[in-house]
Amino acid sequence: MGIVSNLVLFKIVWLASLIGAGTQRPWLGLLLLLGFLAWHFGGSKSRVADALLLLTAALTGLVVDTLFIQAGFLIYAEPMPWAQIAPFWILVMWMNFALTLNASMRWLQGRYIVSAMLGAIGGPLAYLAGIELGAAQWNAPPAAVMGGIGLTWAIAVPLLAATAARLNQKEEKKVPGLAF
Repeated sequence: MGIVSNLVLFKIVWLASLIGAGTQRPWLGLLLLLGFLAWHFGGSKSRVADALLLLTAALTGLVVDTLFIQAGFLIYAEPMPWAQIAPFWILVMWMNFALTLNASMRWLQGRYIVSAMLGAIGGPLAYLAGIELGAAQWNAPPAAVMGGIGLTWAIAVPLLAATAARLNQKEEKKVPGLAF
């Protein structure tokens, strides 16, 4: 599984998710994520860890982006299934990000200050791009929203990187031949 390929596929799914949500085609990111998943798991040496990391990221995204909605930060385009909780297309984006944590972003594992800084900067920039592409709109003063997103992602990225590292360690400790 190539680092560059992983990063390129991540970016394609990320962009398709935002464009899809902004143009009433929220399924577009999911469709491409399915292809990315097939490619990723086809070459994965830690499928169980990757699957658990995907689930963890999806649940994290559900909580985080639902809190953003409930706090009145953002209004998401295509709020499916309900406007009060994170839309499915943004959960696709969280799972998409998780697919990088054991590949192109594996270097974040164990580098929690760097990963917090990346989250604090990259998180708000990603949401700003989503707003510019019509996937969301401001529902509060932009500075407050960006600050809240930055703080949240400064916590979320190191936690997801630590989760990836922990899941990988557990999988590596399994006795060969007994793993399912």
